[in-house]
Amino acid sequence: MEVKCNTRRRSLLKDRNDITAFRHHRDRHVGHAISNEYYQQAPFFFTRECSQLNLVGQYKGASAFLILNGPSLVSGNYDLSQLKRPGVITYGVNNGPATFRPTFWSCVDDPGRFLKSIWLDPAITKFVPHAHAEKPIFDNDTWSELKRDGQKVLVGECPNCIFFHRNEKFVADRWLFEDKINWGNSKQYGGCRTVMLPSLRILFLLGFRKVYLLGADFTMTEDYAYHFDEKREKGAVNCNMNTYKRLRDVYFPQLKPYFKEEGFEIFNCNPDSGLRDVFDFCSFEDAIANVTGSLGEVANERTWGMYCKPGEKDKTAHEPGAQEKKHLASLENRNKVLSAVKPQDISTGSSRSLPVRKTVQAPDRNQAPACNQALDRNQALDRNQALDRNQALDRNPQVSQEPVVRTTNLPSQEANGKGYRVLSVDNGTDGTDFSMSSKGRIIDQRTDTGIKQVSVQPEVERIEEIPQSPRPILNQVTGERKLIKHLPFKS
Repeated sequence: MEVKCNTRRRSLLKDRNDITAFRHHRDRHVGHAISNEYYQQAPFFFTRECSQLNLVGQYKGASAFLILNGPSLVSGNYDLSQLKRPGVITYGVNNGPATFRPTFWSCVDDPGRFLKSIWLDPAITKFVPHAHAEKPIFDNDTWSELKRDGQKVLVGECPNCIFFHRNEKFVADRWLFEDKINWGNSKQYGGCRTVMLPSLRILFLLGFRKVYLLGADFTMTEDYAYHFDEKREKGAVNCNMNTYKRLRDVYFPQLKPYFKEEGFEIFNCNPDSGLRDVFDFCSFEDAIANVTGSLGEVANERTWGMYCKPGEKDKTAHEPGAQEKKHLASLENRNKVLSAVKPQDISTGSSRSLPVRKTVQAPDRNQAPACNQALDRNQALDRNQALDRNQALDRNPQVSQEPVVRTTNLPSQEANGKGYRVLSVDNGTDGTDFSMSSKGRIIDQRTDTGIKQVSVQPEVERIEEIPQSPRPILNQVTGERKLIKHLPFKS
């Protein structure tokens, strides 16, 4: 008889009484509360297989930054590298990680609208509606559904996904305590649904009691939309503006008394926000100080003497000088190593630099944080400290500095009897794929088997801007963009 090991199986002859008791013995969706804390809480968070994850209160009393997607985030008024400090927890929404990679993240719309890198990043804890678990992910590199081994990749297969259940009728006196997470009203009850509502509720359930808002501009035009590259048509702008108005004038004023009763404080870090009259203002610098202050001076914390036996701390209360610490000889390179460690690039959420956008005056503001004054991601790279790969590779081809060209519409392979494929021509700094002469001709093609000589004049068939090229094209050393063109080739 063949014995199968390490295989999960269904049990045979299940006891239906246990299953019935589990499902119907009591209303397990309400739970039992004592005072303001959940003890036998309702199940709020689930795995793909519907197993309960008990996360309520895990961050009891902590603070977090809720990063929304208004352009003010990249106005230059905020040092976003401070959000990478120890003790700082961030919560992003929708495609916001294109600018800043958060600790937590949520969406409510179809998962195909959001970056592939978010879904596949295990470092981001993703709170997602359970209805999305079996939906496919869109690959914004190939501009098609993401596939692995020929199969669609589903949300439930992505790492670090936690699922929640929604409701679609907003009632203020129930909002903090009901057993499902509300995201506004359905059309039946007047409409207005937004990812901001479940994000706040999830933060409350996790135990956070202070939330600092960033990017909560609460205003939008066709030319003033997000802190990342995305276009909004007039209809979408009007829809968003109606949502902002409903939140500002109805939802939040009704919720504030219940927030106050539970000690759930929300602060706005944007003095020009449309919510400036709803939530108290707190400067970004003060918010960072409030969040990190209890940790002390992390960079210079004393470690000497901490490993002594319990009850003998008094023996190591006096720390000797460096001359007496002979063991420091083995750590002579430590300071050099630590000094070389630079804060992470605050734009790690995307390998794409923003295109230049015209300056637009935002409504009801003296001076709008225009998108073309956004954080310069290229400057975020520390070029002086970066490895000079040209010298390392001992090659420095002369190339033409042409503008970036992108296209979504590939010419038909039957068109004009020619076949086409998308090739990338780099600027000669990182040694990938192709070199290009000053006249714009490809002079060599690097393949798995070696270098094949090619002498074909590149021809641009179409020029259209798309959100992402078919491959990563940001040079990590110089931050410059590679040239994307359609090149004819012979099959």
